[in-house]
Amino acid sequence: MRASIKKYRNANADNVVDADPHQLISIIFKHILSNIAIAKGAISRNEIENKGNCLTKAIALVGELQDSLDMDKGGELSSNLFDLYDYIVRCLIQGNLENNAEKLDEVRNLITEIKEGWEAIPVESRVKPTK
Repeated sequence: MRASIKKYRNANADNVVDADPHQLISIIFKHILSNIAIAKGAISRNEIENKGNCLTKAIALVGELQDSLDMDKGGELSSNLFDLYDYIVRCLIQGNLENNAEKLDEVRNLITEIKEGWEAIPVESRVKPTK
């Protein structure tokens, strides 16, 4: 298991004690989407601190997704995902700096699409957890 996933599991032990690496990534996607939704609401209510805190969390979680990529084994797919995550981080930063809810919608749509693809991976094709 990648070190970043172990770190996430340890930091969120109550939620992920029995989760395998595939489930952990799904949980990260869910938390990113949740933080974006809260930040978008905070923009509409002009809650600058709450918006910033949520987007900071979302950015950190996207960083965890980047760190979990196996660049050696993943080849072009991992490289493309890394670049997409980098774009997502830039959009989150822009959304934060400009109070731009449309940028957050763009990120939400991208993360949702990636999440749906991730969750569609057949169980037999998923990487088995290592102890």
